[in-house]
Amino acid sequence: MEQRTCNIIMCCKGHCKLPDAGEASMEAIAAYMSKECLCPKEDYKGSLMESILREALFDYIANADKPDFELRQLLQQYISREPTLSERICTMFQLTRVRNDDGSYANGFSEQLLVQSEIDIGKETVNES
Repeated sequence: MEQRTCNIIMCCKGHCKLPDAGEASMEAIAAYMSKECLCPKEDYKGSLMESILREALFDYIANADKPDFELRQLLQQYISREPTLSERICTMFQLTRVRNDDGSYANGFSEQLLVQSEIDIGKETVNES
């Protein structure tokens, strides 16, 4: 799994502590991508956000232990409304298992990825001028 995919999943799981991350997954991903690519947070919406999430989805599925289960989560039918593809991917990532019951890593996650993710999104940055 690529580091960016891990970081996006952790954003969806509510682990992003960057300034302006907000409460929603999409806001957290926008804050992370803004920091990562040095572009305004406001640029990360619509088709750009969907493209980023789709690439993360492809990478995640390529490493998932049970890709059929993950795809079922993604394509689940909703009774009250039909979420966008971006919203579906974020929901699937929120439910993604990082560890197995025995404590071993699942779905392509590793200690190295999670440690780096904590550095990338887990701490608020302070401008040191």
